[in-house]
Amino acid sequence: MKKSLFTSLLWAVPYFLFSQTPVDTLVQLQNIEIKGSRFSGLSGGEVKRLQVDGNLTSLPTTAADALRQIPSLSTDIEGGITFRGSNETSALLNRVPYGLLEEYSGDMLIQLPALFFNQMEVLAAPPIEWIPDGDAGLLNLTSTYSAQDSPLQLTLGGGWNERYNAGAVLNLHPGKFHLLARYNYRREFRERSFNKTTTTPTGTTAMNNNASARPDTHLADLELGYDLTAKDRLTLYGLYYLMDYYRYGGINNTRLNPQGEVMNRMLRHRHNNQQQEAYAAEMRWKHLFAQPGDWLEFTFNYNNFVYDEDNDYQNENPQTNAIVAQDNLFIRQQKDNYYWAVNYRKAMDHGFILKAGYLGRYKKENYTADAANLKEGSWVANPQKTDDYDFNRLTNLVYASVEKQWDNISGEVGLQAEQSRQKAADVENNYFQLYPRLRFTFQPDRMNRYTLAYQQRVIRPLGVELNPFIDRADATFVKQGNPDLMNEIIHSVELAYQLDGAGFRLSPALYYRYKDNRIMDVLQTIGEETVWQKQNVGSNSQFGAELSTAWTPVRFLTLSLSGHLFRDEIDGRTIGYNEKKSMTCWDVKGALNIHFTPDTELQIDGYHISDQLTPQGKIKSHATLNAGLSQYLMDRKLRLNLSVNNLFDTLKETTLIDTEALQMRQERNRDARVSWLTATYLF
Repeated sequence: MKKSLFTSLLWAVPYFLFSQTPVDTLVQLQNIEIKGSRFSGLSGGEVKRLQVDGNLTSLPTTAADALRQIPSLSTDIEGGITFRGSNETSALLNRVPYGLLEEYSGDMLIQLPALFFNQMEVLAAPPIEWIPDGDAGLLNLTSTYSAQDSPLQLTLGGGWNERYNAGAVLNLHPGKFHLLARYNYRREFRERSFNKTTTTPTGTTAMNNNASARPDTHLADLELGYDLTAKDRLTLYGLYYLMDYYRYGGINNTRLNPQGEVMNRMLRHRHNNQQQEAYAAEMRWKHLFAQPGDWLEFTFNYNNFVYDEDNDYQNENPQTNAIVAQDNLFIRQQKDNYYWAVNYRKAMDHGFILKAGYLGRYKKENYTADAANLKEGSWVANPQKTDDYDFNRLTNLVYASVEKQWDNISGEVGLQAEQSRQKAADVENNYFQLYPRLRFTFQPDRMNRYTLAYQQRVIRPLGVELNPFIDRADATFVKQGNPDLMNEIIHSVELAYQLDGAGFRLSPALYYRYKDNRIMDVLQTIGEETVWQKQNVGSNSQFGAELSTAWTPVRFLTLSLSGHLFRDEIDGRTIGYNEKKSMTCWDVKGALNIHFTPDTELQIDGYHISDQLTPQGKIKSHATLNAGLSQYLMDRKLRLNLSVNNLFDTLKETTLIDTEALQMRQERNRDARVSWLTATYLF
């Protein structure tokens, strides 16, 4: 495997950079409320951003923990993202799609130090020059550093259960050069409990799996920019990511017949080694024309992701403690992603703005699984668990939009046109799709703004979802991909309002999404085996409303509150229900920040999530409460931050499935209370 750090080109976007201001100054930037150099914890609006170093409970945690602070967004125990009721929100790094942020993104986000990409933003209606992927929108992980920030920043943290975190940021701007280098190392002892009871017409299987792991995570990147001229900047960017760990799981399986009699008991030992490695190389060139606001930008990015997993299983008879069977499973998946783009912006006469460009993407994947059983002292291949699968997809997209600004009204009309060709196993498919968009904004004065927007978006099936191989790794959930899956097409409409007052913000929004060609797991009977297969099963619609507020009644106190309510509906007749299933789901988040002194701040935040509908059932409600305390010392060069997350150990997730063919109850929990003490020094 490649262990060297790749350097590449990256751009520097001036509007992402800002200077620090005194801590007691309240300013507005890009529709985001900032206190000092930090965004308030819960910031709503059209673009929801979280500045991690300004959020006391998220600063030392993982990216998955920090993302929970964003209105209408939640992450589950495995790091999976749900935004506005959708778990198909695509994720980007610096506006570019990466292989490590696809089906393994959850595992990456629960290990990725939140402070590395210190700005997290979610866009329900991304700009036209961004990819059209994602159901409810796009998540973008990026960072904000300028020449006014510290040239060197060191961070060291420690927490309960053998948790360690160390990082450094080098930020230099000598002459025409702009250097940003970052490194972060994280290690923790992670405990998880997993209980699942599955009942079918043939009987009941009860599984109990308590596992522990010590993952090590290394993440580094290097950005080097050079000003070719006063109007041209060339930027190279490189990223390297490595996460590996050994995990042991004791899987207790009990099999009962339909009458409730114990047919078999088995303790299945799982010894699991896992490694994820990714690297990226990127080059950007941006040219600014003489007229302010006009620019041309070229981007090329290559990123690679490799997933390796080794499993050794031993079946033990719990009555005799004898090993009665032994098998193994080795999985390797490699992704090669190429992304290139040309983006152009031109301000024209009479208040018109033209945007036009081209986005190209090529993805190549290989997945192999090798399995064997130990029989009479020899390893014998298991063809039911052995797979070799290739997938590739080429996508070309062109776009154009025209914006017009009147006195207090602005509008945008745009269109993306895309041609895609893919091959999964031996099945080839070609698609052509148009993605129109409309947007109108009315701003009668400085404090009030109304926005009406329409976008069409897409969800592309992942390579693993196109794999026709029947995956029997989990005997209670045998699954199969489908190489004939079509893209899901989403129509999204949003009506939003924003009030910006002195020390007060109000951001309500109403949205509606209609999804066609919905991809879901459909229950199939293949021979005598029950298999969940990916299929396009019709349409789905979703209504929702959200509200975010932030209020600073006095200079030392900030209150933030956000809520989200939506109606989810699934046509359960396609997956074993007798009727359509629907549910009103909601979540509420709140935060309290108190500045006792200019150098001492306390934050208390929490959220509650109601029952959530899933394709097969629901996830029961859960809640959490967190606290953080920050203290500046040594003329604000040293910052100490103490945080305690999940104070009352209330994040256990319970999933229920109830169909004629299958009833299941699954409980997952990990890492009860987590406490961190973090020190950051600015040179």
